[in-house]
Amino acid sequence: MWCSVVFLVLISITIGATKNIVCYYDSRAANYVSATFPKNISSTSCTHYVYDGVGVTAQGDIRILSNYDTASGFDEFQNIHRTKNVKLYVLLSSDRDGGKNLTNAIAGRSEKLVNSVAIFLEQYNFDGVEIDRRNIDFDKSALARFVNRLRSRLYMINKQLSVSVSAQFADAYDITSLSLYADMINLHAYNFTTNTANTVANLAPLFSSTPNNVISVNSTVTSWLAAGARRNKVNLVVATFGRTYVLASEDQRAVGARSTGPGEAGFNTKRPGLIARYEFCNIAGEYNSASDSVTATTYYFKGKSWIGIETEDTLVQKFTYVLDSSLGGVAIFTLDLDDTSNACGNGAYRVSDLAYQYFGSE
Repeated sequence: MWCSVVFLVLISITIGATKNIVCYYDSRAANYVSATFPKNISSTSCTHYVYDGVGVTAQGDIRILSNYDTASGFDEFQNIHRTKNVKLYVLLSSDRDGGKNLTNAIAGRSEKLVNSVAIFLEQYNFDGVEIDRRNIDFDKSALARFVNRLRSRLYMINKQLSVSVSAQFADAYDITSLSLYADMINLHAYNFTTNTANTVANLAPLFSSTPNNVISVNSTVTSWLAAGARRNKVNLVVATFGRTYVLASEDQRAVGARSTGPGEAGFNTKRPGLIARYEFCNIAGEYNSASDSVTATTYYFKGKSWIGIETEDTLVQKFTYVLDSSLGGVAIFTLDLDDTSNACGNGAYRVSDLAYQYFGSE
C-alpha cells in the first residue's frame, strides 16, 4: 500500500475552535469518462465548497466556461446547501480561463466587474466569490483597490470574499490590504516549480532541504505572515493530485535530476504532467518510492517515470503545521482529483476526511 498507515490521536486536537476546511470542485470533472459530479462530493465534511467553473471577459462581464454549469452544475452544487450548513463559493477566473481577462477587467473595468460579480452571486445563490490571483500578471495596487470595492459591495448583499494566491510570489500582492478586506486568503503552497521545468521537483516540501534552498511551505507561510497576513484568515491549500515527469536518465532520479518534460496524462483526467490520486493508486504497486524526512516529501519512480504526490504521512505533517502555526485552516485542491472511488483502499475522499479528523468540530 503506497499510503503509510498513520495512527492519529485526534480527540484532543478536535476540541477547540473550528478551522476552515475549504474544498474545491472543478466542473471539468463532470466531462471525464469516469465523471465526478457535485452530488458525489456531498458526502465530504467541508466548511466551504468552491465551484471552479466561471471566468470573466476583459470588459468585466461574467463568462460561463461550460454549458454543463448552467444546465445542471450550479443547481446540483446548490443541493449541498440543502443538506449542510456550509458556505458555497464560486471561483472567478481559474487556470482554465487564464488570468489576462481578469487582469484587464480589474485594471480598466473594475466597477463593472464588481456589479457583475454581485449580480451573479445573487442570481445563482452563491454565498461568496473567490478571486483567483495565482499568477503575477497584475498590478497589486489595482488588485487591492478592486478587493476593497468588491468587499464593500458584497457586504451590502451579505456575501463573502476570498482570494486565491500563489505561495511563490509574496512580493506580488498587497498582503496587508488582502488580509484586511478578504474573508479568507487561500495560499496555494505547492508547485513551487512548474512541471515544464527541466528538472524534477517535490510537489510541496514542508521545510527547506538546505539553507540555500529556501522555497518551502514553511518559508512562504512565514513570509506572508511577516508581511502582514492575519493568521486566522490564511488557509493552507494542499494538492490532492501528483505531478509527473519523464526522467532524462533512469539512473539519475533524485530531486533536481534532469527531466525531458511532463509525464503522460492520466487515464481519466487526460492532462499531461498531472495525475489524480485515484489514477496513481491504480498504478502505485508498480513503483518504488523514496522519502525525505527534512522536506516531508515522498516521490515515486519506475524507469523514466517520476511522480511527486502527497502521502497520508506528509498530509498529516502539513495539518499539524497548520495547527502549530494557528492558521485559519486548510483547503483541498481539488475534491475531484482526490481518491473519489476508494482506489487506495483507505476510503473515498481521503484527503478531506483526514482534514476533518484534524480540524472538524464536534
